Amino acid sequence: MSALRLPWSLLAAALILVLTMGGGAWIDLRIDRMHARQVEISAGLEKTVRLNQALHAMLMIAVLEQNTLRSTSYDTVHAELELTLRTIGQLMGELGLTQEVAALGTQRSELHRVEQQVLGTMRNEQWPQARQLLSDDAYVLARKIHEIDSETAIGAIHGELEATARHFGRIRIASLAVRAAAVLLLLWAGVSFSRQMSRELAEQARLREEIAAANRQLEDKVRARTQELERANDRLEQLSTTDSLTGLANRRRFAAVWADEWHRASRMGMPLAVAMVDIDGFKPYNDHYGHPAGDECLRRVAAVLRTVAQRAGEMAARYGGEEFVLVLPGLGPEEATALAERLAQGVRALDVPHAPTSGFARVTVSVGVASLVPRLGDSAEGLLRAADLALYKAKQQGRDRVICADMPTPAAARA
Repeated sequence: MSALRLPWSLLAAALILVLTMGGGAWIDLRIDRMHARQVEISAGLEKTVRLNQALHAMLMIAVLEQNTLRSTSYDTVHAELELTLRTIGQLMGELGLTQEVAALGTQRSELHRVEQQVLGTMRNEQWPQARQLLSDDAYVLARKIHEIDSETAIGAIHGELEATARHFGRIRIASLAVRAAAVLLLLWAGVSFSRQMSRELAEQARLREEIAAANRQLEDKVRARTQELERANDRLEQLSTTDSLTGLANRRRFAAVWADEWHRASRMGMPLAVAMVDIDGFKPYNDHYGHPAGDECLRRVAAVLRTVAQRAGEMAARYGGEEFVLVLPGLGPEEATALAERLAQGVRALDVPHAPTSGFARVTVSVGVASLVPRLGDSAEGLLRAADLALYKAKQQGRDRVICADMPTPAAARA
């Protein structure tokens, strides 16, 4: 009986060895294919991020320069992006990740819809509307979410590859165990069984360690994504309260600060001043030199405003068009007027040549100032109207001057 058993054991061991070696080669081939597919998908996703950024940059430059020629290659780049997304969709479908790529396609379609609106407004020379569409909070947030989801898809591809590799790794280890068992079968069954048990215990410990490591990695990724979202929210908040052309606070930010400063001045019995600033003859300047030069003029005047409004609580904001506003807490009429004079002198010192048809030798500003200590019955709107009326008087009296509103009693600023 033993003579019959020995050849059978040897044949069985040889057959097991051949099968396990062939299985190991097959597993290696599958892993290599999975890795190649993952690399191709990751490269494609990174390419979509670059193409998205290129499309946005193309439109932004075209709007800033007000030149539709800057966006002529939009359709070509967008077609390349669509082709890349379809290719990624096919590859990710093979990995069972169609949900991730479908989400990316939906987000891209929404971004494309907004970009088509931007192109339409650009063709109609509606540049302010185009700039508003590109800086809209929903569009900026959609772009950020699309980038984050692309990175998440890349992470999902890596996770799928790691899971598959672990699966085939376990199969490979099992095949090695069987191979070792086949060899040990020829020597000593008891020793073979003991060693097999040791390997299984070691494998369980390794799996537990891998699971713990995977959990730590997941926690790190969640923490990183949370920080990225917080930074994105901070950036969105900054964009929503900053004028994109001049870098000053926008009218929305001004309204919030103005309300806060009015309440603070009312509560503490401190004076509050406001200065309305308007560039003299800006339309002839803009018509003569063009919009890019007009934008640069606005930026230079804004820089002067920023230099004079440096005390704690003071703020310079773009009120609309070529009009600006200064919030000056703690300043009475004389102090606010002196500061406004420094502003007007600073703009004169820029020595920016004006348009020949404007009647001005250089770019100047007219400033209307109003100041009071808020009391019962006064209103923030009334103080703004007083400053605006002073600005109107400065314009009537020849421009390039500072006029302070005459407010002999607190009731002069009532609504």
